[in-house]
Amino acid sequence: MSEAFAMSAEERDRLLAQLHDLRKPFREEQIGKLPRVTCKECADFRTHCPKPDHQKRRCPECQAWVSPKHIHIDYVGHADVVERLLETDPFWTWEPFALDEDGTPKLDTDEFGRPVGMWIRLTVLGVTRPGYGSCPSNQSDAVKVLIGDAIRNGAQRFGVALAQWQKGDRSNPAAENVVADAGQRAMPPQQRAADAAVVVDENWVGVFEKRLAESTLDTVHRFRQDVVDAMRQRTINSVTANRLLEAVKERADALDEQSRIGPDGLPRNKDGTVARSKVTDEQLAAAGHMTGPEKRAHNALVKEVTSSPRKADRLRAVPTGEPWTQPSGPAPGGDVA
Repeated sequence: MSEAFAMSAEERDRLLAQLHDLRKPFREEQIGKLPRVTCKECADFRTHCPKPDHQKRRCPECQAWVSPKHIHIDYVGHADVVERLLETDPFWTWEPFALDEDGTPKLDTDEFGRPVGMWIRLTVLGVTRPGYGSCPSNQSDAVKVLIGDAIRNGAQRFGVALAQWQKGDRSNPAAENVVADAGQRAMPPQQRAADAAVVVDENWVGVFEKRLAESTLDTVHRFRQDVVDAMRQRTINSVTANRLLEAVKERADALDEQSRIGPDGLPRNKDGTVARSKVTDEQLAAAGHMTGPEKRAHNALVKEVTSSPRKADRLRAVPTGEPWTQPSGPAPGGDVA
């Protein structure tokens, strides 16, 4: 007989009351708006969506910098969910469904081996239920995000923040099948109100932008911390901060690209090879490099020669007129004089 059926009526009522406490509604300031991208091209970090009306911009509702092709889902953060679990059961716990050979949680990965999912068991008040956490393949701190998402998902099986899940499902039945997460939680209403009250110091912004324009590859990344510090000191609000952070990124990318211009004037990849996708065949030919058709013909020849099962014909002597010197040693397979 299971432990649940072995309980007394009083114990069972107490357990049900505690489980019911998990379903209490969250305060308004604990609920944020989570943007979810619905366009596959916008969601795939490896591609650039060509549609001009899909380019990232500031969303007036959730304040996220995201493609306009997205929906909003009411969201309760990891810390608030954990607080609810602790209030109900200080001894709650979770464990992964499986472990890897090195003893770490077993993760679902994409085709490049990056973490995108994890199954867990969440135990609250002695009751264990499954949960699954997922994240985009380009998510920073992916394992931490997966753990938090799995705990929220498992807690939802106990009724935690169930109202937010129901609202999202009813307003958009495809909400759970959206293709990607925009990356971060939007600010709760109370925090948005405080942020809107910040008076932006335009003089500081002007000086910052001038310094940024004069920055070098060695100094440009320090400007990110300047933006963060200014926001903490309420010199700028989040909208201005995000705009400046985007400007820092664009400046860093431009300086990085400039630093990889080779002596022949052609852009280079990080490994030093010519960035062929950024130049024309005419530019390649003028710099003495193989053009696209020549490169493809060369690669085909190399593949044919190296993959041929027959033995290569060896010449006893270099044909007359070839631009190589006559070998001084004995011919392959010949007798030593």
